[in-house]
Amino acid sequence: MRKTITILFSLFAFTAIAQQLNFPLNYEMQNRLERYISTSSHFITGAKPYNMEEVQSAIGDSGMVELGFDIDSSRSGFRFGLLKGDLLSVSAKHKKFYFAVNPVLDMQFGYDINEKKIKYTAGYGVKFDANLGKHVSISFTYQGVSENYLHQVDQYAVQYGVLPGYRKATFKGNTVNSQMFSGYISLSPNKFFNLQLGNDKQFWGEGYRSLFLSDNASNNPYLKMTTNFWRIKYTYLFNVMRYGPVNGFSVDNNPSNFKTKYGVYHLISVDVAKWMQFTFFEGVTWFHEDSGRVRGIEFSYIIPVAFIRPVEFGLGSPDNVVLGIGMKFKASAKQIFYTQIMLDDMDVGAARKAKGFYRTKVAAQFGYKGYDIFRVKHLDFQTEFNVVRPYVYAHKAPQQSYTNFNQSLTHPLGANFLESITFINFWHKHWTASAKFQYVVQGLDNLYEHNGSNIFISDFLIGPDLNKAYGNYFLQGVKTRLISVEARGGYLINPKINLSAEAFVNYRYQKNILFKQQNLFFGISLRTNIFNRYTDF
Repeated sequence: MRKTITILFSLFAFTAIAQQLNFPLNYEMQNRLERYISTSSHFITGAKPYNMEEVQSAIGDSGMVELGFDIDSSRSGFRFGLLKGDLLSVSAKHKKFYFAVNPVLDMQFGYDINEKKIKYTAGYGVKFDANLGKHVSISFTYQGVSENYLHQVDQYAVQYGVLPGYRKATFKGNTVNSQMFSGYISLSPNKFFNLQLGNDKQFWGEGYRSLFLSDNASNNPYLKMTTNFWRIKYTYLFNVMRYGPVNGFSVDNNPSNFKTKYGVYHLISVDVAKWMQFTFFEGVTWFHEDSGRVRGIEFSYIIPVAFIRPVEFGLGSPDNVVLGIGMKFKASAKQIFYTQIMLDDMDVGAARKAKGFYRTKVAAQFGYKGYDIFRVKHLDFQTEFNVVRPYVYAHKAPQQSYTNFNQSLTHPLGANFLESITFINFWHKHWTASAKFQYVVQGLDNLYEHNGSNIFISDFLIGPDLNKAYGNYFLQGVKTRLISVEARGGYLINPKINLSAEAFVNYRYQKNILFKQQNLFFGISLRTNIFNRYTDF
């Protein structure tokens, strides 16, 4: 692997490049950014986080100022900015040095009318960013949280031993605690190539959700290489992940017992025309120890230019390979349609024998984004529809399920569901307002009956000797309906770190034949909100 990296470096001459930090991987900040880059026909948006250099090149200095990013390189010395820019930064113009410290806050306090209790999330941390010359940037973040907030999040923490979006969950009374360290080093020898080594999250797609690879799960060690040339963007990602050993329907919820697995993912995006971008995705997951034999890193997979499916076939392996295509259509500069089709497994010959073959593992996403709708400046609309068939992302060897640290690598709901989710966002100067509506129908697994929603357990548990290989249908199992509505409004204190004070109301209703849950929250929050955390499941 060291030789491979050395060879790649030798292919590129060193030229002057600006900051190599990543643009924050946050839905709200991405939404504000994309209204500017949507008019740039050659800016490819399929792989996130973006590099700050490519963002600045695409939207220009005026766009960066509009977003609240201070790009004034004519000043040197210390700066303090509570309302603008970094909280604390120091820069040296001639030495091309920059260092910044910012808080990480997620303080939310609310009253649950149904439970008649005060609920809260107390998230805290610190983020360090630095540019070391023109070619190298580094970032480091510590996040901690202590909360007694959402019922479904607490349930997940108890069942799987991890707090969604974070890592190991520890309990003290009714409070759940967790913490997480993340960071990366980013190197761009020229404008065509970027190399990153770190411990962080990725998001590949155009929507709020991704069916390819999302930032839903905990962070993980990774090596990423990105190449931009002509109208093509190629991203190679190697992940080192952890999983809880699985025994039947039981998933180990003690992170001390978690074992290692690996993933390699390729994303090739092409700007076909001003109005269309096309993306091809492939990935493979395998575990460190296979049937008592230590496989370790499979070097045939980590060759950046190799297609995974032929390599996997040549190795004769049973590894979990996924494929996908994505498309983005610009009806106009402010109207965008997008889609993803994900293929986890498909045996066409077996599927022809009878209906409902369990290995028809397909997922699809369709979405629309509109900016300045009804000709109202900064009034944005997005709606998205996600459909995931039973058993998608699971595998016959449960260690190879499409998961990391007992969390889904894509959608927090797992599989066997349809979801409609809609957003309305508005801001004027520093005042903001948003609303979200989510509707889900899912076929859940019953106790000791695998109907396709639980992606952690083995496909072989569908029945003795696979006697339920046929006759499966979409939304089979315990049909469950979920409705979630949230409205927020407040003041954006500092756009650079997305520090905002808000009031919010959140309603959640979930029902099936086994249980009924209903919660209504009213609350206030103070958040920097520079990372996504998905609790809407």
